[in-house]
Amino acid sequence: MKFVEAAGVKTHIQTWGAGGSVLLIHGASSHIGTWEPTIVPMLKDRYLVAAYDRPGMGYTTDRPQGSDTLALQANVAAGVIEQLDLKKPVIVAHSWGGAVALRLALDRPDLVGGLVLIAPVAYEWPGGVDWYNYWSANPVSGWLFNNVIAQPFAGTSVKSGMAGAFAPSAPPDGWLEAARVSLAARPESLRANGEDLVAAKREVTAQQARYAEIKMPVAILVGDGDRVVSPTIHAMHLAQVLPHARIEVLRNVGHLPHEASPGAFRKLFDWVEGAK
Repeated sequence: MKFVEAAGVKTHIQTWGAGGSVLLIHGASSHIGTWEPTIVPMLKDRYLVAAYDRPGMGYTTDRPQGSDTLALQANVAAGVIEQLDLKKPVIVAHSWGGAVALRLALDRPDLVGGLVLIAPVAYEWPGGVDWYNYWSANPVSGWLFNNVIAQPFAGTSVKSGMAGAFAPSAPPDGWLEAARVSLAARPESLRANGEDLVAAKREVTAQQARYAEIKMPVAILVGDGDRVVSPTIHAMHLAQVLPHARIEVLRNVGHLPHEASPGAFRKLFDWVEGAK
């Protein structure tokens, strides 16, 4: 395994290929592995593709104070870019990773060539998050919940949650195993993920008024059947606000539109690469 020191966080990274730079930012309940079935094989023949596990997720066990803020998450992403000497990479980000990518573009536009956002979280929304995230994030009861109460069910829950994200379609055969989704069921990952999601609404609410500042090309891919992140509240609104954006909405597709239509993803990626 390879690690870099990014904003003081010992961060697990992987790289593939050579050429122009791409950085992949995973979403919630996730890690590097979810990029490996489709996106990495698609891009690695022409690009230097880099990915990292966000603080507390995957094999990045460091989780310093403030890791539930988008400021720190974006600072870690910037540190990865600098440590790997990536040259104005295209940032490809999924779901909660989209909020991190947006903050990175706001705080460090000098490091970013453009964004490809897949089913991104971008704006405040009605309600909160699933109940178990509050238990996972709780500083008093969280250890007991994550290490004891949740463990008999965590692996199955993570797999079923990821499978549900594909709805209304089913995951491709072998995808859950190839993406190693069960890694997100470890107690440390449950805690980190819970902290991120409990703070998520607060964090996007604090930055959402700034999105018009992002002048770089931004492509957005979303499914109109997404039951995890509302395409209307987030992706479609964002496309109207950003000054240099393109969006594609796939019909009858859920929270992983890049898996449902790799070709649609590639067209948007190529547009950003050509426009940056």
